[in-house]
Amino acid sequence: MRRPHLFWIAAWAAIGLSACATLPQRPSRPPDLDASKACADWRWIGISRPGALCPEVSGWTVRPLFPQIPPPETDCSRKDEKVPDPEVFRELNRFCVYERASRHGSPSPPAASDLVRVDRDCAALSLSAAPLEASIAGPPFESFFEQVGKPPQPLKIDNWLGVRLAFLDTEPTHEGVPETMGNSAHGYVLSRIARKLVCTPEPVDHCAVQIATRLALPMLSFDAASPKRTRIDSKRGGFLGTQSDLASAIEGEVREWLVRKAQPHLVLNLSIAWDGRLFGGLDEAQISEMTAGTQAVYRALEYAAGYDVLVLAAAGNQKREPCASTGPLLPAAWERGGLGESCRTSPGPLVYAVGGVDSAGNPVINARPGGMPPRAAFGQVSDWGFVGSSVSTAVVSSIAALVWDSFPDLDSHGVMKILEQSGEPLSYPPDFWFGSDAPATAPFPKAHRIALCTALQGACKQHPGVPCPLQGACPDWTPDPSDVARNALVAVHRDGRMPGLGVCQPWLSPQPEDDPCLACIKPPPQ
Repeated sequence: MRRPHLFWIAAWAAIGLSACATLPQRPSRPPDLDASKACADWRWIGISRPGALCPEVSGWTVRPLFPQIPPPETDCSRKDEKVPDPEVFRELNRFCVYERASRHGSPSPPAASDLVRVDRDCAALSLSAAPLEASIAGPPFESFFEQVGKPPQPLKIDNWLGVRLAFLDTEPTHEGVPETMGNSAHGYVLSRIARKLVCTPEPVDHCAVQIATRLALPMLSFDAASPKRTRIDSKRGGFLGTQSDLASAIEGEVREWLVRKAQPHLVLNLSIAWDGRLFGGLDEAQISEMTAGTQAVYRALEYAAGYDVLVLAAAGNQKREPCASTGPLLPAAWERGGLGESCRTSPGPLVYAVGGVDSAGNPVINARPGGMPPRAAFGQVSDWGFVGSSVSTAVVSSIAALVWDSFPDLDSHGVMKILEQSGEPLSYPPDFWFGSDAPATAPFPKAHRIALCTALQGACKQHPGVPCPLQGACPDWTPDPSDVARNALVAVHRDGRMPGLGVCQPWLSPQPEDDPCLACIKPPPQ
């Protein structure tokens, strides 16, 4: 049964998470597309003027979006210091969350002289995986790990839990891999993929990486007009969230990692995305031109980058006809280049985007035309019921974390350089890459398929004096003959569109018109 006000209850939709000449021109917005459906009248994000506290506004409650952290005492002469620019802290301290004090409160947006900008908080974002249809089912469980390059011999793990790998997704905040699935299978499945890649099972789980989950999608349902009809489940997770939820999750995970000091390195997996064409972040020339929620996510990523946190984000999936569905989604699209001005010039992007491919190296069935980044990984497995760049992002995040644990003297950009150099060249170039907005940038030669065994092999060759976790040769990459998605992909990508539902909505595909069958999701193998 269709329930229009509960269209948000979807296992496949949630927060997911500058123009580039190499991308196809973005089509105009369909006339029936109303992005305001995804934005709350009852919650607004404000940005105060520099140095001012969040101002009180009559009829609204107010709180800082981020903890008020004093900027560190540092200066730009310390180029090697892994601390964010003090300006990043000052910017984080400017974000305010306003919520209507009662249902009878003022419908007008909060306004005060100390606010330089205020925008609705938007549940505009989607997961970057879709349920597999039987006709395009990928290889089963066992073959999946062959396709992502899991070595046939167990790894020799010497640096135990030297890296923290956090999945900001549908699962509640938890240290370790969740034992039971929450309301959505998405974050649960991704953390289980990581465990299979970074742990050896004998005699008990011996993991190179500390896996963690952090809730970024707390909502079971969303109503733009009513907070009472917006249901949140912090104990079992939700299906969607807002930009402020994602920004808070990024900042909170980095802050907790810094306080714990248990691992020297942190990797964040963002298998979530939003359409920057609809909700901001793609075409603005300055950060200050973005909506407040988009700015909050960007500033939180700057905060993470200042501590050399490695962030990987899914490039995103196609929407169905008649929706526009071209180019990468955000935050992955920010790989092209940052908008901020900092005294520390980064040797790499703010985030690293990841695309999905099938076993033959073709983009997965729901890949976005014009949305392939320089790196991709196998992204479909029928046993777990997912296809898309979220699966691929979990694979690459796990590989990066394992390489970083084995070679802890690398920085985040050095880790990604090893992954890309060791990847299998594909038959096509990427659609965007770091620096691709620069006018004189040469085309990136080829996109690369990242796999675990070859990444470790490449890292070991570059660091012969460091113990190598590999205990055998890497098998050749062989396309799975049962992977029939290649044939379907040719038909779908002939005109760059997927068969549609006849409607176009502001949230991202996959977002079914009907309530999904949550009981139909098969739990992944243990």
